[in-house]
Amino acid sequence: MSQSSAHRRLLAAADRLRAVAAATRVRVFAWVNRMVQGRAFSRPPRSLASRILLLQVGWAVTVYLMVTVGLWWGTAHIIEQSLQRQAAGWLAKADELGTPLYASEDRSAIQMHLDYLGNVPEILSVHYFDASGRELVHQYLRDGAEDTGVPWLGEEEMARLRANSAEKPIAFGEDGDAATFRVSAPIWIKSMRSDGLLDFNLTATAPELVQTIGFITMRLDYGRFNADFAHNALLASGAIALLLVLFMLMGRVVIRWALRPLTSLEGPLARLANGETDVEVESGGDREIEQIGRALNTTISALRERDETLRRMASQDPLTGLANRGFFDAVLQDELAVIARQGGSSALLFIDLDRFKLINDSYGHAAGDRLLVQVAELLRGRMRECDLIARFGGDEFTVLVRGVNRHGATEIAASLINLMQGFQFHEAGESLRIYFSIGVALIDDPVRTAHEILLRADAAASEAKRRGRNRFQVYDRDVVVLGEEPGWRQRLQDCLDSDCLILNFQPVFELASGAVVSQEVLVRLPDREGGTIAPGAFLADAERYGMMGEIDRQVIRKTVAVMAGAQSGQMVFSVNLSQQTLEDDSFAPFVRHLLEQFGVAPQRLMFEVAEQVLNRHFERVRDQLEALAAFGVAVVIDDFGAGFASLGYLKRCAASCIKIDGQMMAALKDDRLDQIAIRAIAETAAARGIRTVAKFAPDQQTLALLGKLGIESVQGNFVAPPGSLGQSATIVALERKVAH
Repeated sequence: MSQSSAHRRLLAAADRLRAVAAATRVRVFAWVNRMVQGRAFSRPPRSLASRILLLQVGWAVTVYLMVTVGLWWGTAHIIEQSLQRQAAGWLAKADELGTPLYASEDRSAIQMHLDYLGNVPEILSVHYFDASGRELVHQYLRDGAEDTGVPWLGEEEMARLRANSAEKPIAFGEDGDAATFRVSAPIWIKSMRSDGLLDFNLTATAPELVQTIGFITMRLDYGRFNADFAHNALLASGAIALLLVLFMLMGRVVIRWALRPLTSLEGPLARLANGETDVEVESGGDREIEQIGRALNTTISALRERDETLRRMASQDPLTGLANRGFFDAVLQDELAVIARQGGSSALLFIDLDRFKLINDSYGHAAGDRLLVQVAELLRGRMRECDLIARFGGDEFTVLVRGVNRHGATEIAASLINLMQGFQFHEAGESLRIYFSIGVALIDDPVRTAHEILLRADAAASEAKRRGRNRFQVYDRDVVVLGEEPGWRQRLQDCLDSDCLILNFQPVFELASGAVVSQEVLVRLPDREGGTIAPGAFLADAERYGMMGEIDRQVIRKTVAVMAGAQSGQMVFSVNLSQQTLEDDSFAPFVRHLLEQFGVAPQRLMFEVAEQVLNRHFERVRDQLEALAAFGVAVVIDDFGAGFASLGYLKRCAASCIKIDGQMMAALKDDRLDQIAIRAIAETAAARGIRTVAKFAPDQQTLALLGKLGIESVQGNFVAPPGSLGQSATIVALERKVAH
């Protein structure tokens, strides 16, 4: 049975709708995939609620298209089946009414039966053909229907209708119009087969005799059905779309309500991402959201504790809970800035515990720690809230007393002395008296730096100790106590005035050849018995009293004078520089003038700068180092490896030589990590064309190991102790040691 043209058009429309739905699904799925992967838009990512709503819309549109296509296709199929059944019934009725046409000549009676078909508006025409299908026996044409001519049967169609079958065949065919089609069938007459009258048996099952006497063709009009179907399908599609929109709106509300506990986390998380830790996340709602909230609150609490710990570590002394040195230095610098802007004065107290070393040596470090904690509590109880107390280091405390003059500072210092006189430290069943030595430095001159103020207070504390301890001393550089032996300040000043500093020289040897490559200049102070005093005994006090600049200049003048003499030849000399000298803007012009005055090449002079000075004050001294390098004076980084960023300074500072810290040599033979560090320093320096010198190599094995690790030169007492420039035995000694 072939399909009608209306049916095929409906199927074609359904196929187009399915293709559109499939293409839409592909685009929706691709878009959703890009959106999930963050590539759908260049805008910031959407919220989770928006993402779910978009997915809901995409799926809803897909479902709507699938339902609509299914509705159209299913309804069209049902209507087609119904129409075919109706057409078959009407055709059977027309067959029944038209069969007498082939046996009777009374056309008027037969026409009255055919008029019955006029009650069926869908029937346009009925044509009866003879058994050959070539002659028209009769036709019926509905009033007002267009006469399209006789629908003669084709050979293929007649062959199907003549096929032997138990049921009468029916053929459906196209009629050239989307709203009409035709249906054809043979007209049969049936009779019983003749088996003889006497032998007739009612129980026999002999088949009937079927004879085709003609054919009938009926044209049907289903335009009304198609119009009704399209109208109803559109109404159904609109109703489904309306329900879908209502469903999406309700789904939007439900989804936002369901995700509200999750979306409420967005604000706290954004604040947390911006570095805020003062955030509290609500942990109510569903079980999963509650667990997320608890986890976030736990994480935030841990972050707050971590930040608080880091702040305490950065600003507090872990033993006493007081401010540490770094924090105190920063606050002192701020106080100087405030005084520079607003005027006024404050004071710095430098407090040194008397007999603290005796406590540590006699009762152990744990007892010393307990003493420091008790002293810290005493200071907290005595000082005002606006004052800052710090543990400066070891047994030293500092106090920034704000808004006081000289008289107020001395009253506070005196009260602290009296406080400690009434204090007893109990340890191991004994009561011990502990006292303070306090140095007081006024902060009333904004020109002074924080470093200078600290040095003054420290110097005053040392003076208080020298005077017998258990007292305070206000810093006054011009005061000399009569009747007592002058301290280091007067002694150093006398030496500078009389130009009596003594120079010693310690050679630096090349490991490969044993040749002397340079001499380090070391300063000594003459004592009363004709000997010399090592710099460790007086340089700290010289720094406290601000005399290092004068000492450095006198040492440099003496060194350049030696370099100009015939005894030095073309030897290179290195001189140590203090921080005070490096911060003096007039120092570089002084050196240049001095070299020109004595006619000494700048390449023969090197200045050694301690790595710790570079660590703390690199930005402040960099211009000075660059000014010296500009006219040919080389820079040596001394005590290299003692800081925390040593290798970084090889890139930042234009040094020609580095001297590796002597502490790394003590256990070099047995310490694999030190060996790795020494090799890394040697390789990095060699890559930048910087010479390496190892200080204080203790023995012959260490010398040999240093050569294997790539170190070029050595210096130290094992190889050659400091002495006068004329001593040459050290060179022979080194050649002998290297050779072995």
